[in-house]
Amino acid sequence: MKKIIIGLITFTISLSLAASVRVVTYNALNFGGNDEDRIPYFETILNDMDADIFLFQEIEDEMGGELLLSAINNGTTDFSGSVFLNGPDTNNFLIYRNSLITYASQDTIGTDLRDISEYELIIDGNIIRFYSCHLKASTGYEIERLEEVTKLRDHLSLLPEGSEFVIVGDMNFYTSSEPGYQKFIADEENNIGRAEDLSEQIGEWHNNIDFAGVHTQSTRTIQFGGGASGGLDDRFDIIFSSYQLNNGIGLEYIDDTITSFGNDGEHFNMSINDGTNSAVSPEVAEALYEASDHLPVFADFNTTISSEPMLVVRIPNIEEEWQQGTEHNIEWVSSNYNGNVKIELQNETSEEREILAASTENDGEWTWNIPLEQILGDNKIVISDAIDGDPIDESNNPFHVIEPIVDYTIYEIQYSEVGPSPLEGVQVITQGIVTAVGNNGFFLQDGSGAWNGIFVYEYVSNVNQGDEIDITATVAEYNDKTELADIEGYTVLSSGNPLPDAVLLSTLNVNQEDYEGVLVYVENAECVDDSLGYGEWLVNDGTGDLIVDDLLYTYIPVVGEICDITGVVDYSFGSFKIEPRNSNDVNVSSSIQEDVVNIDFKLSNYPNPFNPTTTISFNLALDNTGDTELVIYNLKGQKVRSFLIYQFTSSQVHQIIWNGTDLNDQPVSSGIYFYKLIFGDQEQTKKMLLLK
Repeated sequence: MKKIIIGLITFTISLSLAASVRVVTYNALNFGGNDEDRIPYFETILNDMDADIFLFQEIEDEMGGELLLSAINNGTTDFSGSVFLNGPDTNNFLIYRNSLITYASQDTIGTDLRDISEYELIIDGNIIRFYSCHLKASTGYEIERLEEVTKLRDHLSLLPEGSEFVIVGDMNFYTSSEPGYQKFIADEENNIGRAEDLSEQIGEWHNNIDFAGVHTQSTRTIQFGGGASGGLDDRFDIIFSSYQLNNGIGLEYIDDTITSFGNDGEHFNMSINDGTNSAVSPEVAEALYEASDHLPVFADFNTTISSEPMLVVRIPNIEEEWQQGTEHNIEWVSSNYNGNVKIELQNETSEEREILAASTENDGEWTWNIPLEQILGDNKIVISDAIDGDPIDESNNPFHVIEPIVDYTIYEIQYSEVGPSPLEGVQVITQGIVTAVGNNGFFLQDGSGAWNGIFVYEYVSNVNQGDEIDITATVAEYNDKTELADIEGYTVLSSGNPLPDAVLLSTLNVNQEDYEGVLVYVENAECVDDSLGYGEWLVNDGTGDLIVDDLLYTYIPVVGEICDITGVVDYSFGSFKIEPRNSNDVNVSSSIQEDVVNIDFKLSNYPNPFNPTTTISFNLALDNTGDTELVIYNLKGQKVRSFLIYQFTSSQVHQIIWNGTDLNDQPVSSGIYFYKLIFGDQEQTKKMLLLK
């Protein structure tokens, strides 16, 4: 929000203190919609801190933010979340206590690696800006971190004089002498963006026992989920405030409240749950160990109550694209102001203003029907007092009036003789039948055959197989796969429709871009490799190899099986793959082994889910005259543990207790596992869930 000053503004500020506000920064370690198994740990941690503002880093998708919001709410509606903006790499997400805080607007500051997020919040009549950062990691990247901080400080320098802000995040500084850290606190000609570290623990933090009480990474000595290991030995997670924050107005830091949550100073180079942790309960220490490789950090603040009237534009604010002839809501928030507002359209080139509404109720929302003849280009919305223009605010960034979006068939979106889609980067409208739904999107097809299918990237999908939908989205290329992303919206036109006919192809011919996103099937394909890793296996019908993947459905094959496989064609990590959707899509017609007899193993495990031990039971209709093997696999198809069972009779119920460890007797992580019983030529596979 850039404040526009018209005339002399006169206001009064009450210096009475309001309730305190606790602010938390937390790197959630690549947390997304597929990480529900970590939610119980986050719920334990976040509710124990009893904070009011949570700023997260390393959020992978919108569903990840929603899961954390549900964990904090814990059955209530006390907290709300910001808009999830999906930028490069992982992202930030804000959660705030809605009875205390008004979410005004948000913006992003782009860097070469990740976006820095700006959140404008109104607390007791004060506009306070919060910034969430995740700077470049590792030694040797000090200049890159400096460049990121410089971009943020350049942004801060454009704020009104006296602006108050809090900057948090995973800064990846090893020492306070780093140039990026020094840029934060530097005394410069423009000092609007000057910051100060709320902690007095300044120095060489890395692997230094003198700073054991403020270290925040790593919570564990062994690696998991792509996180760091080695125990607590770095102070990466930092909270800065605007310089000399405690000036008697706005936000006031409460001295000595900054805390590395869960760090008792006795776990240098140790896991956070090793032995006794005097800072938190054993349950919380265990949760900190399992949830992330970072500790959260919090600080407490008071606010003074301000009576300054305020208007803040919320939407449009983040470079939206609005079409001629469409309808959009303009949104704003107000504080200490009850009069009517005027809404104007300001052309960014000429700075001329057009009145959209001379006077309308201050209810936070006004619908604009954009004329078909509206001039194309960049604009801002200006909202002010309808009588004298004070208070007043404008969009942080210009939005774009664009031409109406054109309808295209999926064929027109996909087809190209060479290279990416000819419509890459174009927002389009298209229709089709949903052929498959996964955890991070769905496949859409508007006819049978080549070039008629496409993947739609969306983590929270409200569609089902057989739905006919009309969708507005942007054509994108992700690692050479054409997909629809940045969804503007879609409508389910009808449900329960028959799917397009699957195309019969050889295993060799599935491996071509023509069938990307298309429903196909192969016949008489032999499993030639049952474990490529990451849940993939290999089949060949004599024409060439084809990868079978587990994006939508997991099947554990056996080398030599002859299969008919139906699925959609996907492209990832440089390879085309067929993606079966359910058990009906993999039909085993025969095996290279002879004289197979169907046997009921009566295979089961209890409890399921379990932690950390489960009992796997089975019995056979025949006496066992040879060795029987029970094998446990993870979701990637990798063997985790195996047990040999020797001779027993059909009257026995055999039981094996698995304690959740691997072949090296090391504990495995939470998640889905498969257990396969192999008896001679026969086998049976079941699924179980380890939930720590």
